[in-house]
Amino acid sequence: MYWGGHMTTGGWIFSIFGTLIVVALIFAVIYSVVSAAGRRGGESASSESAREILDRRLASGDLTPEQYTQLRATLAAEQAASPDARPPRPASTPGADALPG
Repeated sequence: MYWGGHMTTGGWIFSIFGTLIVVALIFAVIYSVVSAAGRRGGESASSESAREILDRRLASGDLTPEQYTQLRATLAAEQAASPDARPPRPASTPGADALPG
């Protein structure tokens, strides 16, 4: 493996590739940790209620008024049937964010 106290060409190549693999693994671990933390933060920030999602889809034209009415009735029935259902949040009004509370 050594000739004249130095590494051969094959030894240098394996050494460089080994270093690159270790560095790539370190970057992959860092990237996965950062992206997982970003996903967790994004989920908590966009916690819309089912009613808000229905309202948004009706406003964007994804649902017809008949579909909206049917889905809203289904949601109301499911909330009435489930004892641990949280109460619906009031609809936000413009400027309500500025109020303390």
